[in-house]
Amino acid sequence: MALCRVADVQVVMPSVESGPALARVSDNLVFEVTLDVAEPLPEDVVFQCFFVVDASDSKKDVLLESIDVGSPGLPKGVMKFTFESDPPTQSDLQAALGEIQKDSPLEVSGIYLAALYRGEEFCRVGYYVRHEYDDPALQADPPTEISWPKLHRVLSQPRVTKFHVNWVPQEQAGAEDDPSGETCKRARTDGLAGSEV
Repeated sequence: MALCRVADVQVVMPSVESGPALARVSDNLVFEVTLDVAEPLPEDVVFQCFFVVDASDSKKDVLLESIDVGSPGLPKGVMKFTFESDPPTQSDLQAALGEIQKDSPLEVSGIYLAALYRGEEFCRVGYYVRHEYDDPALQADPPTEISWPKLHRVLSQPRVTKFHVNWVPQEQAGAEDDPSGETCKRARTDGLAGSEV
């Protein structure tokens, strides 16, 4: 059973007086995250934001931001916090395009949030990312040289992946199973159950 789960992640769009605005390429990524903690956790949960440079090689993913959530550890209950990350740099974006499309920022790439406990990832919330020109004419016929100030970022609906992790260290789990702190091994001897070894 998961002791902590990411209950919700909402992308926070920049806003102006008239309502939500387009997210510029240079705007920070802002997420409102809701965590549901079933039992108190003695250690913090770590959230990381990555930009996917090459979908076939996760070692090339670029860490944009990392934060610890807790003080230390997390109490039981539902909590909400804002996670803000720098955006991918222009060189990150160009690296993700590969050799074939290196002059076009309009190819699809990815961004994901990873939630970790004791170094193990238990949830990933991923988004496909594309960049579009504000001007429909530029979008239809992109210029040879990238016009960065005229680009905005578009994120897909999130895709959530959950992973099984050991919430309680093995040595602690063994101690909880046996209150005396000693683990007795039992085996069958001569057809009799319950003989201690």
